[in-house]
Amino acid sequence: MLSIFDEESVPVGDDALQWVSVRRRLGVAAFGTNAYRAARTGDVVIEEHVESPGQEELYVVLRGRAEFTVGEDAFEAAPGAAVFVSQPGVRRQAVALEDETVVLAVGGWPDRAYHSLPWEPIYLAQQFMRRGEWGPAAETLEREAGEHRETAIVQYRLACCHARLGQHDLALDELRRAIAINPGMRERAAAEEHLASLRDLPGWPAPPAGGAGQA
Repeated sequence: MLSIFDEESVPVGDDALQWVSVRRRLGVAAFGTNAYRAARTGDVVIEEHVESPGQEELYVVLRGRAEFTVGEDAFEAAPGAAVFVSQPGVRRQAVALEDETVVLAVGGWPDRAYHSLPWEPIYLAQQFMRRGEWGPAAETLEREAGEHRETAIVQYRLACCHARLGQHDLALDELRRAIAINPGMRERAAAEEHLASLRDLPGWPAPPAGGAGQA
C-alpha cells in the first residue's frame, strides 16, 4: 500500500510537476498507472502529449481541480472526475486550477497485454541530468532500466551521461549500440550538446554510405 498524496515523488520537466511512480512502487504488471502532483495553481499536472505507444488512458482527479484539454475540447474536472482518452493520437494536457492538485493516470492497450516502457527509468534519471549530476544519472539508468537496458533511448541517455563524465569509450559504445537499434538516433546525436565532446573522436558514428544520416 502507498499514499499517493504522501509518497515520495520525482520532479519532471521544470520541477513544478511531480511524478509518483505508482506502478513501480506497487509492482503492478497488468496495466500502467502513475500519479502526478502539481503544487501550485497554473502548474501542468498532465504534460501535453500524445500516446505514441498506442495506449488508451484514463485520468482520475483525486484532489484539487484541473483544466483538461483533449484535442479541441477544454473542460474543468473536479475531484472524482474521470477523463478517458481512447484515441492515442489525440493530444492531451491538464493544468492545475488549485494548489496541490493530484491526478491518477491508468493506461494500457486494448488488444494486447501490458508491458512497461523505458520512459520510467529515464524519468528517474532525468532529475540528476538536469542538475548536471551525471554520475548519479548513469547509476540510476543502469539500476532502474531492467528489461529496457538494451533499448535505444536508454543507451542514448547513457551515452550522454558517459560523455559528460569524460568516459568517451563507454559513451561511444552506448551510442553506436543505440544507433544500431534505431538509426534515427544518428541525426539526433549530431545536434546533441551532451555528446559534443565525442564528435571529433575516431569512433564517432559516420553517416551511412550515400546518405547524410537520415533514418
